[in-house]
Amino acid sequence: MRDMLGIDFKNKNVLVVDSIKQSRDTLKTFAINLGCNRIDSSYHGPDIVTKCEDIQYDLIMLGYDLGEDKKNGQQILEELRVKSLISRHCIVIMITAEVSQEMVLAALEHKPTDYLTKPYSLKLLTDRLERAFEKLEEMSDIYTALDNNDAHTVIQLCDEKIRNSSPYKLECLGIKSRQHFNLKEYDKAERIYKTYQDTLNCQWANIGLGKIAIENKNYADAAQLFIEIIDKYPKYLSAYDGLAKTYKLQYNKKKAQKVLEKAVDLSPRSFNRVKEYADLCFKNGDFEKSTPAYFQTYELSSNSIHKNPNNAFALAKSFVEYSEQLPMSKIRNYKNKVFKVLADTNREHATYEVRIRVGLYNAQIHFIVKEVFDGKNALVRAESLLDKKIDEISISGLNEIAGSLQKLHREEKAHSLRTRAAKFKETNRELLEHDEAVEALTLTESDQQKAQAALEIGINLYRSGKYATAIEKLNNALLLFPNHIGIKLNLLQVLLVAFEQYDERKLELQQAEVIIGELNKELTKPSKTLDRFNKLKAKYESLINIQKTKKQKTRSNRYGF
Repeated sequence: MRDMLGIDFKNKNVLVVDSIKQSRDTLKTFAINLGCNRIDSSYHGPDIVTKCEDIQYDLIMLGYDLGEDKKNGQQILEELRVKSLISRHCIVIMITAEVSQEMVLAALEHKPTDYLTKPYSLKLLTDRLERAFEKLEEMSDIYTALDNNDAHTVIQLCDEKIRNSSPYKLECLGIKSRQHFNLKEYDKAERIYKTYQDTLNCQWANIGLGKIAIENKNYADAAQLFIEIIDKYPKYLSAYDGLAKTYKLQYNKKKAQKVLEKAVDLSPRSFNRVKEYADLCFKNGDFEKSTPAYFQTYELSSNSIHKNPNNAFALAKSFVEYSEQLPMSKIRNYKNKVFKVLADTNREHATYEVRIRVGLYNAQIHFIVKEVFDGKNALVRAESLLDKKIDEISISGLNEIAGSLQKLHREEKAHSLRTRAAKFKETNRELLEHDEAVEALTLTESDQQKAQAALEIGINLYRSGKYATAIEKLNNALLLFPNHIGIKLNLLQVLLVAFEQYDERKLELQQAEVIIGELNKELTKPSKTLDRFNKLKAKYESLINIQKTKKQKTRSNRYGF
């Protein structure tokens, strides 16, 4: 193996990921010969994510196929990107034995630096790494500014590269135009897009023009631009996404569904796109297509960051609607598959809310297939648990459970739940209010839903006067999401109210002091969140002053003053 010119590996950390030991050992030996500082290896998805949480890797050689029913390389890369566990300075070489179109398109959407097809030579790997590290060295400052979300610096650095005729000039133009777009400087972005819209390998320019047309509500122009891209480059998936969005904004969901159907046929492994397609089918009343699409989203989510009980519930809800169009023989075939999905969901997400929703869907399906005795039993168990644990159900959960109860002809109870949900939503508007300071957190869709559910449960308990339980639930949520400002603010509010009601509980005031210290550092920019925090901080200071006054009076009485 020849040395790679100008690349010093002495300070570089490398992670080798492959399910086959011989392949892992070959890549580890390759990394050893490069003289890398640290070389780790694994084939187990959770272990890989944990390693990336602890160590900043400069190079990941990532196998795609890591075993049946295991996270694959695409899912791992997506998780690392979403959780910001790797920066743009980390080179990711995807290595795969599979060359199908659906694998390649799905993998490319999560932007590996490059990918190799097995069998490959170490010389080819060396060439790819040389190319990747040369580009990284040239673009390093821009990548740093992008990681820091510093758009103005990104633009300035891109301008320098463009003036100096960098070999990555076109990429710099694409990056620069996206920064102008994100800053809502559409005229500046548009000038770049129009200049390069007919240049080879600059499809991004036409995509950008389409996005600007959408922002300007020129939907006919946007649709035409995206259609032209699809005609020229039928595998350019972002054009399908843009066209579907355009049709939805024109209130033409049927056309949007057809566009996404074509995209899903091209790339059936993209969870977000398949889910959007399934949702559109459901909203359009096309349950024949939404039901298998929801099966697909459930399967795609099983080893990914998108794993969430709502994937199973969407499938069950679609199947219940679809069953009205099916003969009993087909219903029974579907039934067993849906029951299995619900049983797995009940086992993997064992919260009271999940158990209740699973029970109600089970009841609906039993009744559909005329299993009346089993249906009644499932309904009784679900309703009994609902009555006991109603304070621990999120607002969205209350509404979904109400929908299931209505399907089961429990109209009075369904109405009661909807009324309760509406009351909580209205009275807790301030508690549930979020803005950019809260939403800037990098959370997966699943984590966002878990965090929101935890907030709502805490609020329900708080409004019911169950302060100790509310504090316990919000503290548990904070352990899962230690940087979530919304959870901290709600916990702070409950702590202060609990202390105000029972001022002998000094621990609440002590924890409130800790949270205030953290939020003082985290909330610095003017926002609604900061305004709310300042009100809570003022309340805390007021309680402290009351405590001091009480202590002084006690001391005065003790000494007869």
